[in-house]
Amino acid sequence: MIFKRLIIKELKMKKIINRIKEQQKQNFEYTLFGSVPIIIQDKLTNNIDMRELIAAVETLLPLPPKDMIKNIYVGDYAIFNDRKINALYHQNNLYISNDQDDMLDLLDDIIHEYSHALEQIYGDQIYSDKEIEDEFLLKRHKLESTLKHQGFDISKYDFYDVKYNGAFDMFLLNVVGYEKFDKLTNYGLFITPYAATSLREYFATGFEEYILGDHRDLQTISPSLIKKIKKLLN
Repeated sequence: MIFKRLIIKELKMKKIINRIKEQQKQNFEYTLFGSVPIIIQDKLTNNIDMRELIAAVETLLPLPPKDMIKNIYVGDYAIFNDRKINALYHQNNLYISNDQDDMLDLLDDIIHEYSHALEQIYGDQIYSDKEIEDEFLLKRHKLESTLKHQGFDISKYDFYDVKYNGAFDMFLLNVVGYEKFDKLTNYGLFITPYAATSLREYFATGFEEYILGDHRDLQTISPSLIKKIKKLLN
């Protein structure tokens, strides 16, 4: 079943890539860091000043290593609706939905996927000492105990599997409720409910919070994670 899903995902990504190749007129009007083309395939749903966005990204994020991000594509891709996401990092390219509320909405998508790009290059430095993983699993253990105590049926889920599980994410979103998550976990177990879905998303949401949010909150909630992010960025 997992293999089948992977094949379907790859086929959908090939459709996106083929569409890009077949498009004769690509918009290369914008570049990030002077070298990464931003290709607008479908018009943004709201009027966003791309030059202001680019200035913000270049101020907030370090210059990426060569070829870490080859292109940024903005468009209406079916895979976003299928997977209930609005951005992804795939084969050194960022794919971002054109359906954005405002500039901040687009900015946090780029920063989140930038963190996944960093993982591809610096994964060993991020995870090899197990510090972040241990911190994540301790929180997962507390989450398991809390939800069980609250009467939720958690028997279908492995709280010690660090990989992303779509069914578990939907359980947190639709059954537990993202809006109730913080209250149920006494505020401060995870920086966001989505951070609980996998080790990679724990890192990515922490990175996003470090760049855009309050360092004090992240320091209190995820001290090992913020330590690793600081080391990585320095």
